[in-house]
This record gives sequence, C-alpha cells and structure tokens, in this order.
Amino acid sequence: MTKRIPPTSNRITTKSLLRPTSLTLLLGGLHFMASTAIAQSIQYGMAPATTQQALVVRQTAASGLRMAHQLSPATLASDHASRHLIDALHAMLNEYPDVLKARAALESAGHDVNSARGARWPTFKVGTSGGDAQMRQGTRASYTTVNAEVRMSLLDGGAIGAGIRSAESSEAAQSSALYATRQNVLLDALTAMQELQRFGSKATIAAESARIIGQLARLEERRAELGAVGRNDLRQASSRQASALAQQQALESQRLDAQARFTRYFGFTPESGWLPQLHVPLQWMPANESGALQAAENNSTELQEIEQQIARATAEVERSKAQRYPTLAAVVTHNRDPKGVLYADGTRYGVELNWNFGNGFELRDRILKAINELQAQEAQQEAVRRQVRETTSATWGRTLTGRQREVQLAGAVREARAAFEGRRRLLEAGRGSLSQVLDAQLDMQRLMLEEADAIYDQRINELRLVRATGKLLPSPMPNQWLGLLFAQQSQTPAPSTSQGSAIASKARLELSPKSPAMTTVSTDKDLNSATARTVPTAQHIRLRLEPRLATEQLSRPQNQIKTTTAQW
Repeated sequence: MTKRIPPTSNRITTKSLLRPTSLTLLLGGLHFMASTAIAQSIQYGMAPATTQQALVVRQTAASGLRMAHQLSPATLASDHASRHLIDALHAMLNEYPDVLKARAALESAGHDVNSARGARWPTFKVGTSGGDAQMRQGTRASYTTVNAEVRMSLLDGGAIGAGIRSAESSEAAQSSALYATRQNVLLDALTAMQELQRFGSKATIAAESARIIGQLARLEERRAELGAVGRNDLRQASSRQASALAQQQALESQRLDAQARFTRYFGFTPESGWLPQLHVPLQWMPANESGALQAAENNSTELQEIEQQIARATAEVERSKAQRYPTLAAVVTHNRDPKGVLYADGTRYGVELNWNFGNGFELRDRILKAINELQAQEAQQEAVRRQVRETTSATWGRTLTGRQREVQLAGAVREARAAFEGRRRLLEAGRGSLSQVLDAQLDMQRLMLEEADAIYDQRINELRLVRATGKLLPSPMPNQWLGLLFAQQSQTPAPSTSQGSAIASKARLELSPKSPAMTTVSTDKDLNSATARTVPTAQHIRLRLEPRLATEQLSRPQNQIKTTTAQW
C-alpha cells in the first residue's frame, strides 16, 4: 500500500510502507520516470494539472535569474578613456590651428560676399571744398562749399551679379576647404594614435622576448655550472637578450616620437595601455571597389572645392565681359555754397550714362586672363579627379591585401608559438638544445612584430579608405558618430604580447533549442532585438528540470519514510 503526499514547493515527496527492497527500487524508478515526464511536458508547452506547480516554479526561477548589467573596473576604465578621447576629438575639430586658419579664410570670404551684394544698394558721398575763384567782374573771391551725393546703379551689364556669384563661389570653395581640413586633421590624429599603439605593442613584445630569453639563460647557466652543457649556447642567449633589449629601446624611442605627435593633436599625454582599441565599423566600409570609387567622387571635398573654383572663374569671365558695356546710374546731388561763388544752393536729380573704353588693350587682356584662369581650373579638376580615383583604388587594394596578410600572420604566429613551446618542453626534458629554443623564439618574435605592423597598417588603411569615401566625417555629422570608432566590436583584437604560454581557447556556451525545460535569460533590450547575438556571459543561463534520486534514502530501514526528489 502506498500513500502519496501532495507536492509542496519544488519537491515531490512520497511515503512508502513497502517492505521488500526490490519494490522500493521499483518505486524509485517510477518516480524518476514521473519526473522526466514532468520535464518533457514543460519542454513542449503542456501544463497539465500535475505540472502546473512545476511550471510556476520554472517561471519564478527564470524571472528571478534575470541578470543586471554589471561593469568591471576594466570596462569602466575603457569607457572613461573612450569618452575622454571623443571629447578631445571634438575639441580638436573646432580648435586645431589648421582648422582655425581655414575658418578665418571662410569668414573672410563671407565678408566679400556681403560687399558684393552691397554693390546693388545706393552709395552716399559727402565732401567739402574751398579756395579762390575768378569772378566775372575780374575779381577773385574765396569760397567754401559742401557737397552731398547719392548714387545708385541702374544698369551695369551684369557686372554686379557676376561679382556676387564669384564671391559666393569663393565662399563655397573655402567651406569645402574647411571641411577637407577637418577631415585631414581627424585622419592624422587617429593615425597618430594608431602609431602610438603600434610602437607600444612592439616595445612590449621586445620586452617580453628579453624576459623569456633571460629566463632561458638563467636555466642554461645553472646547467652549465653543473657541467651538463657548455657555455656557447649561454653566450648566444646573452647576445639574443641584449639584441632584444636594444630593439626594445629603439621601439621605445619611436613610441615617444609617436606620443609627442599624439599630444600635438589631442592636447594630453596618455598613460601606457590607457588608449582604447579603434575599429572601423563595417557599415562604413564600401562593398566593392566600384562602390568605393563612386562614393569617393560623390563625397570628395577636393572635387567639391575645385568645382566651386571653376564656378568662381566662370563668374570672373562674365564680370570682365560685362565691363565692355555702358553703365546707367541715378544721381541725387545737393550743393551748399553760402557765398554763391560756385553754385547756387539746391538739389539736382538726374541720371548718368558712363561708357569707359579705356585704351582698348586693358579690357581685352583682363578678359583673356579670366578665360585662361577658367581653363586652368578645368584642367585642375580633371587632375584632382584622377588623383582621387587613384588614391581610393590604391587604398582599397591595400585594405584587401592587408586583411589576407593579417590572417596569414596570425596563423604564422600561432604555429611559431606552438613550435617555441614544443622546443622549450624538449629542452626541459633534456632532449633539445638552447640554440634551437632561441631560434624558435626569435622566429616567433619576428612574426609577432610583423603581426603588430599588419594589424595597425590595416586599421590605418581602413581609416584612409573611409576618409576617401567621406564616411569618416560626414556632413552633417550624426550624434555619437565618432563613438562608433571605439565601440566594442567582434573584430581583430590588438596583437597579443604573451609569448610564454599557448593561446587560451575561447569558451562558448552552446544553447541547444531541443534541451528540455531550458530557459534563456537575457536583458529586455536583447529580448526585443531580432538580431541579438548569444553572448557567453551569465545573462544566458540554462534552467533544466533535472530529476535526481535521493539515493541516501534507500539505505534507511524499510519501515521508515523514503523520499525521492526532483530538484532544480
């Protein structure tokens, strides 16, 4: 006879009064099958009366295991460095000397536009004169007059309109020059940052190589003191260590030069390892070479500037030709002569027609000079277009080959590190020589330095490519645009500087959709995102209803209560 006790909480308790041991084991198996059935019913969404409480427990556990975002000290430091760096970039784009110079030229061109537009308005002139004049009676009399004149151009042959267009085109060209200056300053600043990180990484690699060689040299010296080996390999190790230290000092000198260049742009000196890693977003990169060339021609500030220069030269030609025609102006003049020697007091209203022929050669030469300037600007436009296409095509090619170079060197470094570890283990086992280990270490060091160059060369090439296509600093620039450069992305990391151990494999959580009673816990943002990727963190936790038998209950006396449990 079996008496069933109702389940409480997440525990299923059964009281058994059966005496035979075989029946007791059978009862435990039945409860195991029942627990498995409960788990399967939860997996396939069924909630019968016997599994309602287990479903409630599962939902409660899932809601209770929702993890909050926790930032480690390293993440906080990286975020602070990124914000500080972005603020420095924005300040540099507005306050760098080259930018201030270009902005001053733009403001000067704006004043020229105002002056050209003001030529349509009336002009005012006030003057006075005095002296002696011969009178009709044969006597001389002194006079003092005051003159006031208002003049407004009515017809000018289009010279004023051409002057306005010329000034506006010049202002637009200066605006494009300012935009190009800001792009170049940003590119140079980011390149300086990459160079600083490059030489910092290479100096760290050289220092790590010297440290490893020093360890090997100390072990070899101990073996030499014991008489196991000679001192030739020890001398070779000392030479290699000195060479690595000298290389470290040379790289440190280059790092200091890059740091001074970085300080010139950003206005502060960073600490070692403080700068965040830069990654060009994938959405900034063009899909193919033809798309890159098209984007470069459409967004090139150099082409936009030369187009405005052509428009200005065209307006100058029109203004020079307009000077061949007569001008008509409305004039209002008031003269005040208290003694009446020269004028009778009064106001004159009239129009003036002027036709300035000059000597005939000056006007002709002015027109020809303007035409030659226009031809020169058109030829310069074609030269700039070819240069833009050449630069974009070359940068695109370097970007493609740089990716392959980076991948190949990463594989070579991995194999060289494995070879070095193998040689070192053979040396520790007494089956190898120190010279073989030193050769393997030198090969690994050389490949790691080349890998660092490949990584930072690739980043610089990507920056140059997005600069050529206009994605580095679009106009107008969206909010948080520069922050995308320092966002955490799953791209190629900075070169590793650890040579003493093998590469640690990345642990990944494999979440099977067919696992019974499994719940994935994520943040609300990830739940609403259709493209959220699974991250191997505590935010994705398996909740499996796992049936377990309390085997310690089987050893109790047969007349006592025996329990089987299904625990989370």
